[in-house]
Amino acid sequence: MRDSGPVESQPRLSLREEQKNLTRSRLLDAAVTVLNEKSVFDATMEDIAKAANISRVTVYAHFPGKGEIVQALAERMYNLMGEAFADLAALPRFTRAGVRQWLGATADRWRAMTSLLRAVRPASSLAARAPFSPRDRYLEAQARYVSTLVGDSARWRDVPDAQARQRAAMVVLQTESFMTAWVQVGIPLDTEDPLELLADSLCFLLEPAIENDARRPPAS
Repeated sequence: MRDSGPVESQPRLSLREEQKNLTRSRLLDAAVTVLNEKSVFDATMEDIAKAANISRVTVYAHFPGKGEIVQALAERMYNLMGEAFADLAALPRFTRAGVRQWLGATADRWRAMTSLLRAVRPASSLAARAPFSPRDRYLEAQARYVSTLVGDSARWRDVPDAQARQRAAMVVLQTESFMTAWVQVGIPLDTEDPLELLADSLCFLLEPAIENDARRPPAS
């Protein structure tokens, strides 16, 4: 096995930095709670401070206004979604069984994000004055997910890069829209296991990278 050299460790944060990050995370958790109870226009910085049990001065020390809080919540949302697609890309092999198992874990992840999604999406217009608009942030996140899925070029060696990226983009879009409709909104579905059909759809899109011997056997 080739020696890859010493692994660089991340520098440890100081106690002050750790405390600052914990306070910031606490404020964002509180903002999610408040924005699930009130509209972004009715919610105030004081509401968020009270929900976090932190002074309003401390809130402003971290975020100048609600727009910046919404931006931070959106970044948290995109990072969590990115972790989901990174888990798919990290599968040793793309197989139908692996894709189906990943979908189950992804549904659980979306359930855990439900309050965050409900807080961010109606409030996204408040962040429109930011250097990066909600549209820009969305497109940047989508491009990141696609790059993650096509990162292993050996899996897509027989597919032109543009087609591989479109297939990956459609995997992302189908997964996001389905999970949002099914998990967050609660669209009624009568099938016994809705994720089975979604797995079929995603495996069709991933077909060039799917292991040939691991596709779903035909129904008898």
